[in-house]
Amino acid sequence: MAKKYYVVWKGKQTGIFESWDKVKTLIQGVSGAKYKSFSSRSQAESAYRNPDSVVSTPKKKKSKYYVIWDGDNSGVYTDWDVAKTKLKGVPWERFKTFGSKVLAERALEEGHEKYVGKDFRKTRDLSESEIDKIGNPVEMSLSVDAACSEMTGLMEYQGVWTFDSETVVFKKGPYQQGTNNIGEFLALVHALAMFQNEKDPKFREMPIYSDSRIAMGWVKAGKCKTKSKPGPELKVLIQRAEKWLASNTFKNPIWKWETKVWGEIPADFGRK
Repeated sequence: MAKKYYVVWKGKQTGIFESWDKVKTLIQGVSGAKYKSFSSRSQAESAYRNPDSVVSTPKKKKSKYYVIWDGDNSGVYTDWDVAKTKLKGVPWERFKTFGSKVLAERALEEGHEKYVGKDFRKTRDLSESEIDKIGNPVEMSLSVDAACSEMTGLMEYQGVWTFDSETVVFKKGPYQQGTNNIGEFLALVHALAMFQNEKDPKFREMPIYSDSRIAMGWVKAGKCKTKSKPGPELKVLIQRAEKWLASNTFKNPIWKWETKVWGEIPADFGRK
C-alpha cells in the first residue's frame, strides 16, 4: 500500500502526519475540521504552507442500483425517484440497494431470500469475470469486525459465524481511546486464541475473515503497529495479544473480506 501524508489545517493540532489513526484523533469533535491526504511529503509540505493552492476534486457520484423483488414491479432500477413509486406496499426484505450492476442483476434472478439481512451498498461495478475470479466467501468460517466512534473514541469488536451473523461468538468493549484497526487486530488474535483452545481440530484450521488489511498485516508481523495512543486498558490487551502471537503458532488462514463484491462483512456493527 502506497504511503500517504496527511495535512491538518484545522484540528486539535495542525501539521503533517503519516498516520490516519493519529489524524482521526485530531479531527474528532472539531467543527469544520480541514484535512487532506497526499501521496508525497513534498506535496503535503507545499499544501500545508499554501492551503489556498489546494483544489478540491469533486467526487464522482457512485452509481446505485435498486432491486425490487415484487411481481410486476420486479426489476433493477437506477433512478431512486422511479424506484420509490414501485415500493408502495412492498415489504422491505424485498428491496435492496447495490453498488454493482452485475450483482444487482444476479440478485434479481436468484431471489431475495439469499440477500436478506445483508448490506451491498459498498459493492461497486466490476465485470462478471472480476466477480467470478474473487468467488464466494467460505461459509464455514468466522468473521470479525470493529467499530469506533469518531466522537468519543470508544471502540468495540466482535466475531460472528459467517454463515449465521446473528450468532455472536464473542463481543468485547467498549474500550477508551481505540481505533478500528486496533479493534480488528485484537479481534483476530482473540479468534485465533479461541480456536487454539478448542478440542475439535477442525477449529484450528477454520478460516477467519477481516475487512482490514492493516490489522491482518499487524497479525502477520506479530505486532500492533498503531501510531495512536490507546487507553490504559487497551494497552494491556495489545501487549497480551502481541505476547500470544510471539508464543504461539496457528494454522487458521486469515482472509480479506471482499466488501466490494460480497457487501459488508457479517460481523459489521451496522453503524455507518
